[in-house]
Amino acid sequence: MNHQPNDTDSSWKNDAVWKLLDQAPPASPGPRFVDDTVRAARLLGQPSPWWRKLFSPLPLAGLAGATAALVFTTHGLLSPVDQAPASIASTDSAHAALIQEVAETETLIAAADHLEDFSDTELVTLIGF
Repeated sequence: MNHQPNDTDSSWKNDAVWKLLDQAPPASPGPRFVDDTVRAARLLGQPSPWWRKLFSPLPLAGLAGATAALVFTTHGLLSPVDQAPASIASTDSAHAALIQEVAETETLIAAADHLEDFSDTELVTLIGF
């Protein structure tokens, strides 16, 4: 569609879009507009420094898990083969259940603090639906 622009200053006044906008009711902010805006600004905050992300609970949990796996692997490779293990850890003990509960709680707290780091699927899985 070829439209020839008018060189007059009043050409925008004759535009159909501007006529429709003139008929529209003016938008007014709601009674909680200021409160919502201030709350959004507080929640947005300033981005955290890169070094703080290294010390958040989620990377520290991954580091602890990797370290534990490395220790168990090296212990298994370096221990003599002819010795039987002194005790076998069971996952149905009270201590194992307590450790599992603490780990799940820490993960939920990390998810609540950093929602943007988790997808919707991961959040639903953490909640347990």
